Amino acid sequence: MVLEETKENLEKMKGYGISEGISEIILTTKNAIDKPEKKYNAAPIGIIWKNNKLFLHLFKGTNTRRNLMTEEYFAANITDDAVLYATSTFYDLEDEHFSTVLVEEKTAANKPIATSSKTAAETTIETAAENIPILKEANRYVIFKCLSKTESDDTTIIDIEPVLFGKIRDEDGGKLINRGFNSVIDACVHMTRYEKTKNPTYIDHIRHHFNLIHRCGRKRDKEGLAILKKRLIEIELENGAEP
Repeated sequence: MVLEETKENLEKMKGYGISEGISEIILTTKNAIDKPEKKYNAAPIGIIWKNNKLFLHLFKGTNTRRNLMTEEYFAANITDDAVLYATSTFYDLEDEHFSTVLVEEKTAANKPIATSSKTAAETTIETAAENIPILKEANRYVIFKCLSKTESDDTTIIDIEPVLFGKIRDEDGGKLINRGFNSVIDACVHMTRYEKTKNPTYIDHIRHHFNLIHRCGRKRDKEGLAILKKRLIEIELENGAEP
């Protein structure tokens, strides 16, 4: 979707930490019906803002993609909490981490009405409401609506638009630049690729970022590092290699 008509929302997004390029957020959705034991799903993903368009690039086989094929809305949670990123990348968050916000959408509909001589059309306003999951520990969130969805063999592109903005905490989190926190994000990316491809070249990248987190990270970043190290050991054991 070209966003010329939503300039006010674009400016709002910049204030919420989402800017041109790829902005890393934690995306939350309601789970598809095949996971009834977990109501909600959370996963880090990049929102792409390119050529005046906003969209998601999702890989098939992920819970996020499966959920968004049936759901119309999702939340982009903005946070600088390294533990949330590391945990939601590789593990399910318990439902206690989530709350919900109500999204209402009003649409005009033409309904037939009977008159004394003929049937005429009357325009009415219909309101649809839906509860969208957000993370309690996030600093702020943006609710997006899914527009067109384009599928290929391995990926799905979903055009999106922002419809609702909210703040959970007063502090201005989600905009800090910290090499340790940034390396948590990069390590998550490299580890998901290593988990999928088994390509050992990713190990050097992963350990490079582990070192940066250790040197530059805050306490919370180092707690995220511990989660990543645990998951790397699990991946190595799954691959039958020495951890």
